[in-house]
Amino acid sequence: MSGYVYRICPLDSAQLKQLAAEIVGLSCWSFGGAALWDLDPGQGTANLRPIKALGRLEDLDLRGDFGHIFSERAELRWKRRDDGAYDVLALSEQPLSIAGAQTLVEGWEAREHHERKMIQSGQYPPLKYLTYHAPNGAVQFLRYAGVNNE
Repeated sequence: MSGYVYRICPLDSAQLKQLAAEIVGLSCWSFGGAALWDLDPGQGTANLRPIKALGRLEDLDLRGDFGHIFSERAELRWKRRDDGAYDVLALSEQPLSIAGAQTLVEGWEAREHHERKMIQSGQYPPLKYLTYHAPNGAVQFLRYAGVNNE
């Protein structure tokens, strides 16, 4: 199947949440972390928040340096820039129409891996994922697609 990768930059927090509503939708999951901003020194050198289901996109936590929100439809990844805006990457198996987005290379191939789930540490369920292969065949991205609650 085809994979589509887009970069959208810069976005503010309201625009990022709106894009998440349009592209990812509900039911979805999110996680993020901090290495520079919003760092809790009691947690070591970096904080990584656990993956959690979102019942409302208004609950999307944008604290920290980076984050992911994903569903079976698509995944958004963001990094917070020095100016407070966000640099966003969108991954989907369907072509998307996103105002101001830059398409990153044509010809991505997305492959599902149902039989090999990624296992999170702790008591979290396995993650469903796809690999995104560049036109030269090399894996460039791992796209999260859901949580396996079996």
